Amino acid sequence: MRVLFLTTASWNDPPSRYRVHQYLPGLRKMGIAARCRAGVSDYVYKRFAPYRGWWAKAVFFGLGALSRIMACLVIWRYDVVFIQRLVLPHVFPLPEMLVCLVARLLGKRIVFDFDDAIFATSPHRKKTLAERFTDANRVARIIARCDAIIAGNTYLAGYARQYNRNVTVIPTCIDLARYPVKKAEKAPGEPCVIGWIGMPGSLPYLNILKPVFQEIAAKHNILVRIIGGRDYDCPGVRVEHRPWTYTDEVNWILSFDIGVMPLTESEEARGKCGLKLLQYMAAGIPAVASPVSANREIVMDGVNGYLAAFAEEWTEKLCSLLRSPRLRRAMGERSRVTVEQHFSLEAGLQKLAGVLRGDGLPGGAEKGGGRKAWNVSRW
Repeated sequence: MRVLFLTTASWNDPPSRYRVHQYLPGLRKMGIAARCRAGVSDYVYKRFAPYRGWWAKAVFFGLGALSRIMACLVIWRYDVVFIQRLVLPHVFPLPEMLVCLVARLLGKRIVFDFDDAIFATSPHRKKTLAERFTDANRVARIIARCDAIIAGNTYLAGYARQYNRNVTVIPTCIDLARYPVKKAEKAPGEPCVIGWIGMPGSLPYLNILKPVFQEIAAKHNILVRIIGGRDYDCPGVRVEHRPWTYTDEVNWILSFDIGVMPLTESEEARGKCGLKLLQYMAAGIPAVASPVSANREIVMDGVNGYLAAFAEEWTEKLCSLLRSPRLRRAMGERSRVTVEQHFSLEAGLQKLAGVLRGDGLPGGAEKGGGRKAWNVSRW
């Protein structure tokens, strides 16, 4: 079987890496001929990141759209076309519509994967000109035209099932071979590190914890370490920023004593798949997270981590971990076991291969078997 993977970006893009790139070697060992066409190269991803301004967005999204449209010329060579997310935010998904049209005309199966609430508008995003041209049905249009859908969590799967019968949940999975378990004990007088890792667009969620950090810093020797975010300041608290790199990310996570993943109860947040939480847990780092969507599916409160909904809970649970190295170690060990049992790369690989083959999907593996009738016009 030959599969064409259309990712939004290259290996350095976390969604592309965790949803596609990390699986390619395993799929090839299983006899699946997998080829990946990234929307943008590593150079474009680093040089023209959208947060740099409108000119960078124009280059980044323009090249991504062009790459996906050009992929239509090679679809005939493959049995399955795998579309990861949409390459254009907000607007009508012309590149994906063309891919679906060509694949359908050639009799190819189409799989669509999404691991974020890309159908929602971020509460942190500034209003832009592009939002005037928002197509509220952009994601639904593509889901309805595919043979199978892969969703990153049950909330996203519920959205997808409105438009397609063949929906499989494959959570974000971790390559445990990259993650040793944290062993080192803290030296006397050394601050406890409360860590966060993520992309700049998610950093505003960390503002929820500013009063919590300030209260804790008055009682405990702490350092807040931010990996990948920019411009986070918390008066009265020591904050350290480090750039994200693939080669260094695991070592930085291992430098944490506690990991945090705060979220708000919003449509965008409910689409989060708990990647940073799973990264902490894979390294044996105890974590505290907001009880939103996938976080509730990953964490058993008080067993393999803590869930905290309010500032008082955050303070109480962080302080309990800060006071007890033994609790941190025990909770970290249980969190590692959770990832080994439910969120390992091997488990995700088997599910992904099954979807690509059409194994066990309601509606069967026949082309068009998953699509539902939909009352929105075909375009």
